[in-house]
Amino acid sequence: FFFLLQPLSPSAFLLHFLVLRFLLASMPLPLQQQSRASWLAALFSLFPVLLFQNAWALSLHNRDGVQEVVPVWGDMPWVRGRPVSFSITAFGKVLLLQLEPDASFLAPGLKIQHVGRKEPVGQCFYSGTVNSQPNSLVAVSLCEGIHGSFFVDGDKYVIQPQNRGSRDPLMQVHQLQRRSSSKEAAKDRRGGEAQLGPNSTPFNREKRFTSQAHYVETLLVADTSMVQFYGPDLMNHILTLMSVAAQIYKHPSLKNSINLVVVKVLVVVDEKDGPEVSDNGGLMLRNFCNWQQFFNPPSDRHPEHYDTAILLTRQDFCGHQTCRTLGVAETGTMCDPNKSCSVIEDEGLQAAYTLAHELGHVLSMPHDDSKSCERLFGTLGKHHMMAPLFVHLNKTLPWSPCSAMYITEFLDGGHGNCLLDEPAQPITLPTDLPGQIPLYNLDQQCQQIFGKDFQHCPNATQEDVCSQLWCKLETGEQLCHTKNGSLPWADGTPCGPGKMCLESHCVAQDTAANIPEMLAVDGNWGPWSSWGPCSRTCGGGVHFSYRDCDSPVPQNAGKYCEGQRVQYESCNTEECSPTGNFALFFREQQCEKYDRYNFTDLNGNFLEWVPMYAGVSPRDRCKLVCRAKRGNEFKVFETKVIDGTTCAPDTLSVCVHGQCIKAGCDHIIGSSKKLDKCGVCGGDGSTCRRISDSLNKSKFGYNDVVTIPAGATSIDIKQHSRRGVRHDGNYLALQTLDGKYLLNGNFTVSAMEQDIFVKGTVLRYSGSLTTLERLQSYQKLPESIVVQVLTVSSEMFLPRGFPPPKFDWDEMQAYAMFLQIQVVLHLWPRVSPKFLLLRETIVK
Repeated sequence: FFFLLQPLSPSAFLLHFLVLRFLLASMPLPLQQQSRASWLAALFSLFPVLLFQNAWALSLHNRDGVQEVVPVWGDMPWVRGRPVSFSITAFGKVLLLQLEPDASFLAPGLKIQHVGRKEPVGQCFYSGTVNSQPNSLVAVSLCEGIHGSFFVDGDKYVIQPQNRGSRDPLMQVHQLQRRSSSKEAAKDRRGGEAQLGPNSTPFNREKRFTSQAHYVETLLVADTSMVQFYGPDLMNHILTLMSVAAQIYKHPSLKNSINLVVVKVLVVVDEKDGPEVSDNGGLMLRNFCNWQQFFNPPSDRHPEHYDTAILLTRQDFCGHQTCRTLGVAETGTMCDPNKSCSVIEDEGLQAAYTLAHELGHVLSMPHDDSKSCERLFGTLGKHHMMAPLFVHLNKTLPWSPCSAMYITEFLDGGHGNCLLDEPAQPITLPTDLPGQIPLYNLDQQCQQIFGKDFQHCPNATQEDVCSQLWCKLETGEQLCHTKNGSLPWADGTPCGPGKMCLESHCVAQDTAANIPEMLAVDGNWGPWSSWGPCSRTCGGGVHFSYRDCDSPVPQNAGKYCEGQRVQYESCNTEECSPTGNFALFFREQQCEKYDRYNFTDLNGNFLEWVPMYAGVSPRDRCKLVCRAKRGNEFKVFETKVIDGTTCAPDTLSVCVHGQCIKAGCDHIIGSSKKLDKCGVCGGDGSTCRRISDSLNKSKFGYNDVVTIPAGATSIDIKQHSRRGVRHDGNYLALQTLDGKYLLNGNFTVSAMEQDIFVKGTVLRYSGSLTTLERLQSYQKLPESIVVQVLTVSSEMFLPRGFPPPKFDWDEMQAYAMFLQIQVVLHLWPRVSPKFLLLRETIVK
């Protein structure tokens, strides 16, 4: 044994499986940037005319003198890979699109893969000019019709097939929309994409309490039910959903910079090649999580690596309690490649809100009605994004304070570090209002929600226009259907001549044009607040100063502030009095508080609580984990200990907002002052002397080894098993001077490692299930203790009345269960606190 002696100085994881249960209702979509006011009322339905290569005439006629219409519905293999031109007559103009094959505008980070067949998606894309004008630009896809946009003479045009369901090439009418650019010049606009600026700062994985830009690189998977329902409009639909969700995550009420980025899209063409389908939501999630792993490159720097995977399906599935479940995900699994995934049931545009909600769970946000949220914030209502049941989203405050707090703690705790790498060139998501796209006309909105046999039912009253979507069967049924009494039309849906829907109201197009354009406004930090109260009255507390991103608040998907948002410093650093309640270790005081709650064991005995260190993962050392002083129970009473609590008995670092921060022995955060071997802060080690000795013989029973006096430090007592065999019949024991056993008394041996508390000082015991049994402490001993060796042997006869030593097998089983929870459920490796290498212990 070794120790240093000097004169006595006067001075959890609960794995949440959360299921979103929506009332069957829709919510008005948030306004999309770049699209609110600039679309002109005029729409043209037309047949694009294909002009073959080198035939640049603006009109072709057949034998009857009628302009020839070339079908464009099919894949046009005779066009792919070759230059092609189209003539369009609209808005009093003849527009000649001169196209060359070009897939370069697909982001290198975007991978569109059809699972079950090989499809050369890149051959669909073309670029070029309009009317040979050098300042014009065309970017379209020629697969399944003409989809895309072009710019000429300061105007933007969007073209796409109008009747998706038509299979007759001669009936493939296209719709052309024009938007004036008179108010768009030289404006900084941001949609769903995350731009990499030339002055971007590399991410720092060690920053604490700092607002940083996070990029959720996402895999989108559409199963066969989505392919069958949406056909060629599938990509447009799923990217529109992601665009809406991305706008929600850019709202400043989240108090973090979160950018949703699509890096890869998988389209499952053949069901047998996709994840196994189930009507059980939990099983479906598990199957998808296992399936998606094969598509994720392991390196975070790979352009196709993704942080989370999302499955979109039209198939119904059930949750724990209801079959009205629209999404499933596990809580806090972001950056875990095996579990960072979610399953979304598609019901049209409102699936964007399901997607945002389930992604919130993956980012550790609980439901707003959870006990943890209500305990801190009270009743939060049903109109935030993480409400378990909601009908309408509060667009001015889509995220509750609880959601903002949980995602901030998740990111500050380092659990979202995989989100810090910025994509090199993310895909641009759609920015137009959904109702302005033919895919989301009123009939399509009904079909996406109720099924393909439905169509729009004319509203009974003018008040229902834009605010209530009614649908009916196409078979002539007179009964109209809606869901939950609140199913508004999609924003941008035409609601009359020169009118469109905005936020459930039918407004004139020119009225919408007078609304301020959706110019992105970046946020800026406000002033620092004054320092708050100190967390401790002595012994080194912490107080804080905060600042908000409110000067101005970000608007219209503008950037959220980046940089330090919390300042902290030490306060009340003087030593606590060694008397009264301060004689207890500060963490002991916090556990002792729960003695009054009258927890009982299985026998009805009231439990007393002490801190638990042994077996607690390093990432959880700033949680208040307590165990029963005399029993096997343990509980996580608080997710964070009081600021200023030391992280562990063998360190000077302290907990700040749930994180372990370096501190010195002078109780000042950031200080480099250390205890010398005598336990003196900043000392030179000259105030104590080393004492060491050994015991090689003992007799049956308890044998006194040494009395360690009060004030000793750096205690290290070792019991080597004979011939390296565990349970060699010798075990360490501890006793106070008044005969009270602290360890292994009454012939009962503790098998597992544990912490022994002696008036605020912690001695760590290795447990007897080891060939090197050990007791250690680097703190000053507040009172004298007696070290003993309990000796027994199976080779000797025991006197009558002397029972053989007993092992606390219940304790071992409880401890093993705790480890199983840590390792199996949370995938947290059990790491015992690191001890210093054996050093000489000195006595004064």
